[in-house]
Amino acid sequence: MPARRSRIGRHLPTSGGLKRTLESARELGCETAQIFVSNPQGWADPTPRPDTEDFAAGREKLELSPLVAHAKYLINLASPDEGLRTRSVRALARELVAAGELGVDLVVVHAGSHGGEGEEKGMDHLVRGLERARELAAGFAGGSGTLAEPVVENSVGAGTQLCSTLGAVGAVARRAGVSVCLDTAHAFVAGYDLSAPGIVRSIADELQSEAGSSLALLHLNDARNPFGSHRDGHNKIGEGQISRAAWVELFAGLPGVPVVMETPYGGAEADAEEVQLVKELAGGLLVTPGGV
Repeated sequence: MPARRSRIGRHLPTSGGLKRTLESARELGCETAQIFVSNPQGWADPTPRPDTEDFAAGREKLELSPLVAHAKYLINLASPDEGLRTRSVRALARELVAAGELGVDLVVVHAGSHGGEGEEKGMDHLVRGLERARELAAGFAGGSGTLAEPVVENSVGAGTQLCSTLGAVGAVARRAGVSVCLDTAHAFVAGYDLSAPGIVRSIADELQSEAGSSLALLHLNDARNPFGSHRDGHNKIGEGQISRAAWVELFAGLPGVPVVMETPYGGAEADAEEVQLVKELAGGLLVTPGGV
């Protein structure tokens, strides 16, 4: 097995304060991490946090890289409703600013749904929404500070959801100049058979071809629901539909791509064991340009 090049981590709660978030990252052995910077189920803007500077410094001390945020679930940049698109653009822009203030590098956003207006129009709305959110974020920041970068995520392809194919998510990345996050559970239920080791390398090759250097992140989630079902649902790694051998092949095909798990919490011990398992599947000790 080749030595590991991918940094491994998971989504972490912030409800106990950002200091506790960093403690969890250390206890679990995370090398990267994902958080929310606002309530993902509400439209309220992110609020200033008194521990922002301590969090940014603690992140550097733990060498968490990249640090990722997940945008609000309510955001739909592709909506046929102009009002919802405008609200979504503003919400994403605010999150890019708030994330940047925390030292977060990337903000993952769902591609959204065209709502029956058609994929072509939906894709146009999505691309323009991503572009506009970056412009608006720069205005909110007033030229001061660093903004996080938006990253578009593939979908399960249910109903009118966009970007369930690698070709579509790659096209959005090229048109909008953003990065890509591949969610493995989404890909599996959308029709990419990650459960079969012999097929996984070809899927990785297709992803590299479509996304190239814009591939910034893997949401490494085992699938709870059947192949091709278009139904979302995450299991812990090794407890769902995807075999351990397939994970090994995926890592071999996507060397160096950072990994964040969004699998169900199982308590500190179980979550630490899962992080360690994924490190082993990815090749064991982390090899960096400066050594191990």
